[in-house]
Amino acid sequence: MSEHPYTIVLTHDIDHLALRNTPFISRSAGAYLMRCVVANFTRLLRKDISVSTYLRSCGSALSFPLVKLKLIPDPLEQSLPRILKIEEDYGVRSTFYFIPFPDTPGFVRPGEAAEPSRGVRYDIRNYRSLLEHLDAGGWEIGVHGLNAHLSSEEAAKEREVFANLLPEQTKWGLRMHWLFSSDTLYRNLKEAGYFYDSTFGSNDEVGFLEQQYRPFEQDGLRVLPMNIQDGSLLGHWRQHTTMEQAWPQVQRVLAEAREHQAVVTVLWHNASFEAPHYWEPLYRRIIEQGKRDNAAFLTAAQAVS
Repeated sequence: MSEHPYTIVLTHDIDHLALRNTPFISRSAGAYLMRCVVANFTRLLRKDISVSTYLRSCGSALSFPLVKLKLIPDPLEQSLPRILKIEEDYGVRSTFYFIPFPDTPGFVRPGEAAEPSRGVRYDIRNYRSLLEHLDAGGWEIGVHGLNAHLSSEEAAKEREVFANLLPEQTKWGLRMHWLFSSDTLYRNLKEAGYFYDSTFGSNDEVGFLEQQYRPFEQDGLRVLPMNIQDGSLLGHWRQHTTMEQAWPQVQRVLAEAREHQAVVTVLWHNASFEAPHYWEPLYRRIIEQGKRDNAAFLTAAQAVS
C-alpha cells in the first residue's frame, strides 16, 4: 500500500436483477412509477438530473408494461453490463454481493421476521453463467446474507449456494442484506468458513466508524468496513442530498483516507445505475478522484488479504 496514498474497494449489493420480476399491481411497482415521474420531477427542479434524464425516467415508467411482456430490454438486466463497461473503461474491478435465496425476507433476530420487502425476486441458481462471466473477468463474487447473523448453520447454508455455483472460488466474503447484524455475526461466519465480512458500516452516514481505517480482525474473522453508500447520501429515505451536495461528504472521506492510508469501501447498488435513481455520475466521480489521487483499486478479498 506504500505505493498508493489509500485504497478504494468498489462493491455492489444486488437486491434486484430484473424489473420484470416486479408484480404489475404491487406496492413496489407503484413506488417505481412514482419515483420515475413525480420524485424525479422534484430532482429536475433541484438540478440533480437533466431534462434528458428526466424524459428517460418518464419513458421508463411508460415502458414498464412492455418490460413485463418482454417486448423491450429490461433496464435492470442492463445495469450489470453497464457497470462492467464503466469499470473496464476505468481499468478497475469490483465485488458483487448476491442474495442466496429468493422470496426470503429472513429474520431481524430469532423469532422476529423481517419485512416482506426484504425478500428478493431472483434465484441466483439461475445465474451461474453470469457468475462465471464475472469471475473470469476479474470481478469478485460475494454473499449478500439473509440469516447469517443468526447462526453458523444459516451462514454455511448461504455460502454453500455459491460454493456449488463457483466451486473453484475458495475465499468467500459476505455483507448482510440491509446491514443486519448480531453479536455473533463474525463468529458465525468464521465457523461457517467465510474469509471476511463487510457488514460493518452505516445506513445513515458516510465515513470511518470508530476510526477503523483498514480491515481488522474480530472473533478470528477479517472485517472490511463499508464507508460510502449511495442510499445513505442520496436516498429519499436517508439524507436525500443531490449528487452535488453529496460530493463534499465524499471528498471529506477520501481526504481522511489519504491522511491515514486507509481503505475506503464504496457501496453502489446495481439499481442505482438505472431508473429511477440515475446515480451513476457520482460513482464515476469517486473513481475519477481516486485515479487522480493514485489510489489503489482492489476487490474486497484482495483488500483484506
